Amino acid sequence: MGMLEEKVVLVTGAGRGIGRAVAMSMAEHGAKVVVNDLGGDAAGGGHDVGPGQEGVDAIKANGGEAALNTDSVADWDAAHGMVQQAIDAYGQLDAVVNNAGILRDRIFHKMSEDNWDAVNNVHLKGCFNVARAAASHFRAQVSGAYVHMTSTSGIVGS
Repeated sequence: MGMLEEKVVLVTGAGRGIGRAVAMSMAEHGAKVVVNDLGGDAAGGGHDVGPGQEGVDAIKANGGEAALNTDSVADWDAAHGMVQQAIDAYGQLDAVVNNAGILRDRIFHKMSEDNWDAVNNVHLKGCFNVARAAASHFRAQVSGAYVHMTSTSGIVGS
């Protein structure tokens, strides 16, 4: 029995990279996973179900349970829908891993307001949206866990 057996975890940005590795690890330890990934490129453009579906398929191929969500964390209603999807699919939600992120690799004095807004909409607002959507549920069940990811780029730049 895995340490996350009977737990349900929502992982944002779980189609590629660290998010996918987190989702895979959660499933390997017994969790049912909602794999959220908009399928955009690193700059936040586009929408492709492929990366998220590949993550779901990999979890299922390893004997785990997973569901796909391709909504944007930057959208309040979509974030609430992700949480509701977990509850509808698996009857509960026990943890949220806020991992979704985009890259606007610009030095401060060359960054536009649009770039600033795009990064903050995913990294800050997105994290808030998903955490807030889960908060009422976590309070009602008197349990729940959050993991909020960041990168060194946010601390020291790139």
